[in-house]
Amino acid sequence: MARELKLPINIRVDEELDAMITALAVRRGETKAEVCRRLLRRAAEEEYAEDSLDPVLIAVRKAMADTLKPVEERLAKINAKSAIAAATAMYMALQVYHEMGKDGRALYEEAWKRAVAFVKMPHDELAGVKE
Repeated sequence: MARELKLPINIRVDEELDAMITALAVRRGETKAEVCRRLLRRAAEEEYAEDSLDPVLIAVRKAMADTLKPVEERLAKINAKSAIAAATAMYMALQVYHEMGKDGRALYEEAWKRAVAFVKMPHDELAGVKE
């Protein structure tokens, strides 16, 4: 159902904007007034929605950031500790193999390939992993 158009609005535009509106009207087979109404409605609806959501959106984002910040910091610390532990274990294992006179590099490369394959494995297949 078409809206009843009751309220006229007079505006002035520069030549460049007029040329763009005219081109759009010709390309779409609309009048310049229809193009202007459509574009004005779209812009007004978008800006109205942004203005209406901004305070709520800002409050939600702040609450989420305040809630998640300690969790992010804790996960970062755990990740750093895990990386140090993994590097320490890798160094110690390679040192032991070296002291035993074995080539630890070949073992390391094979272990790396298997670890990468394990990490890429889909979650549902993890339960069936056999050594």
